[in-house]
Amino acid sequence: MTDQAPARPDTSPSAVRTDAPPHAAELPPARVAPAEHPFSPKAAAPHTDRFAPPAPPNVPAEPVPGCETVTLTIDGASVTVRKGTNVLEAAKLLGKDISHFCYHPGLSVAASCRQCLVEIEKAPKLTPSCQAIVADGMVVHTESPRVQEARRQMLEFTLKNHPIDCPICDKAGECILQRHYMDHDHRLSRVDVPKVRKAKHKDIGREIVLDQERCILCSRCVRFCEEIPKTAELGMMFRGDREVLDIDEGRRLDNPYSMNVVDICPVGALTAKDFRFKSRVWELHATPTTCNGCATGCAVELQHKQTRPYRVVPRLDPDVNSYWMCDHGRMIYKELDPALRVEHAVVDGEPAPLSEAIAEAARRLSGKRCAVVFSAVETTEANLALAEVARRLGATAFLARRPEGEGDDILRDVDANPNLRGARLAAPDASDHMDQLALEIAGAAYEGVVFLGGLAPLSDVARARLGSLASVCITDRRSSLSEACAITLPAASWAEIVGSYINRQDRLRVIRPAFGPLADRRHPADLLHHLSLALGAEDAPDARALARKMAETYDSDELRRLLDAAEDVRPPLLRWAHMRG
Repeated sequence: MTDQAPARPDTSPSAVRTDAPPHAAELPPARVAPAEHPFSPKAAAPHTDRFAPPAPPNVPAEPVPGCETVTLTIDGASVTVRKGTNVLEAAKLLGKDISHFCYHPGLSVAASCRQCLVEIEKAPKLTPSCQAIVADGMVVHTESPRVQEARRQMLEFTLKNHPIDCPICDKAGECILQRHYMDHDHRLSRVDVPKVRKAKHKDIGREIVLDQERCILCSRCVRFCEEIPKTAELGMMFRGDREVLDIDEGRRLDNPYSMNVVDICPVGALTAKDFRFKSRVWELHATPTTCNGCATGCAVELQHKQTRPYRVVPRLDPDVNSYWMCDHGRMIYKELDPALRVEHAVVDGEPAPLSEAIAEAARRLSGKRCAVVFSAVETTEANLALAEVARRLGATAFLARRPEGEGDDILRDVDANPNLRGARLAAPDASDHMDQLALEIAGAAYEGVVFLGGLAPLSDVARARLGSLASVCITDRRSSLSEACAITLPAASWAEIVGSYINRQDRLRVIRPAFGPLADRRHPADLLHHLSLALGAEDAPDARALARKMAETYDSDELRRLLDAAEDVRPPLLRWAHMRG
């Protein structure tokens, strides 16, 4: 196996793939609208702190304006940090990653693993750096021979009863214990007696499997359950070398945030049923993107191999989701199932070249009484592009959205739509009474309908009438709606495009491509751009132009950098992306 992967196809919205079928290159070049386009967003709404993520208990080391600071010396280098931070966090500002197991910046300090010991001058003993609060004039040594030997000894103690099952462990390749062993010990075991055996592959919850033998008793998972969802299902049982992590009697680890314990477990003691034995982590690439499970818009990584996604995990965003995400959001990758993808255009049940399908859709829609259906799940750019089509057709606007879900006061929002605000920005007057649209379709009130996405819930009678109308569905997945429409245009999914959502805090959330669009799939905003041109527009903006406008309106450096990149950079393999946890 080699780490060298073939170059990714250009995923810029107006690009034509050279490996696509010949008819895929027949689309005319995209034209960019001027800045005064009537459907350009006007002004970004201010951020609101009403939806704040769980506040980390540990003070970040990076000084901010107006905060008190202290200056200390770490390994001969002077550093100024925020008052109240700990030595471990302060050392990070100097690029020093002090080894640790039990400490996590989003959880309270336990100081139980003793792997982060440092030498502080005038202190009689070595001190856990996670527990030592910085002070003016403090002098710290993190790499002295005394410290290095203490870490080696503690690591050997931690490994005393640890099983050597790395070849079958899901955490292998991103295991903190593996990393510390290579950095600080790297010696043969001196244990010459049988190891203590504990329970393996124990089912403790809806999503989680526990391997007690691998557990190093760091208590991260225990503190997480007590401090974030506040459900406290896990605990430490017994004492000495018989101590184990276990579930409380009569309980299950079924809280809505249970899978976070897999991320924060420094070893492979807690594994996810959904990912268990699916792939080796060093074969996966990681693409930073945004969760589309609800209006929170958590910062996440989509981890994938080639064009197949395997899991979604959280990434740090202090303003939106901190270190966490809910279990529901982790399953959004399942909607990218290759078996459900729409890859080519369909006209009246038959495959058709994409350019011909767009031209046919424009011909059938022109001069008809039409409705258009915006989507609270699709990107802001796609909704803005549909607004131009609606203007050309003089169409009545409707808005399709997911029904309300379960919310809480941590991260989950009752609004299960990632982009209701973006859809409202594009179509402020759109009606969300989809039952009214169904009745009007069934009653022949419209001669044509354009659906953005396959979300619109219609009655069986309304769907049955779509085949006899000038009905167009722009979607990435097959559904009952796409099968019912006369014309289906193949849209790229959220994992294949550059785009944006507007979350519940009115923050612009960016999605980026993990892999290039397959077959004839295109950014839905580009499909609508070409449909607008076919309807006679001269200045309809394409996906990139609309994304640029959103970046400027919301002053998003992240989206600007993504649009300004000369070429898409292949996301790093996890083996080179350091370790999670």
